[in-house]
Amino acid sequence: MVITEEKKLKIYRIIDMEWQMFQKVENIGGRASCQDDFETFYIMRFSQYGGWSDEMVDLYLSFAADSFRLGRNLVSEKYARMMKFTDPEYFHQVLEPYFPPLEGERLALIDKIVEAMIAWEIDFSKLYPKLSAAGRPITSDGDASGFTSLETYARGELATYPVELLRLYSEYVDRLHSEGKSLSMMNQEIMVNLYGYDTIKEAEDSL
Repeated sequence: MVITEEKKLKIYRIIDMEWQMFQKVENIGGRASCQDDFETFYIMRFSQYGGWSDEMVDLYLSFAADSFRLGRNLVSEKYARMMKFTDPEYFHQVLEPYFPPLEGERLALIDKIVEAMIAWEIDFSKLYPKLSAAGRPITSDGDASGFTSLETYARGELATYPVELLRLYSEYVDRLHSEGKSLSMMNQEIMVNLYGYDTIKEAEDSL
């Protein structure tokens, strides 16, 4: 997948802000080791944004920059939102008052996007089972394994997005479906390239 230099620079700016936000995340058990692993953080985040449309990257860059300037920590919010599913008792008792419930259009858009993501990931897992197994569990029933699932992670992150971005994301999902493309495949292609592999199959065969 070809990513223009202009798009790369925009993604770099997003990742730089997110990394600074990530450094301020306060975990219940203390600082996490992943907060000292910029390389993995960079690869994971770039792989995600690299598969987005230019319009999505532009809108999110503007939103992230505004949030950063105002002192809003989108990464902390994402993890807090995830706890609604991973630790519902703590979320309801401590965090819920700070986060208005997701309703109406926002909730419907999130549900649609997550449904598409799960379907793409399941298809990917059938083609590349080793790579899939090396990542997150796909659906929320996998949260019990001690690793946050892709579904729960996505719901937490999407809940921090403005509705304008969710609309663009939904339209992008429709476009990819009409073109017979998989966002999971696109993201994985970018990821394995960043890890030094030429193809997804090469990365799969190395495991």
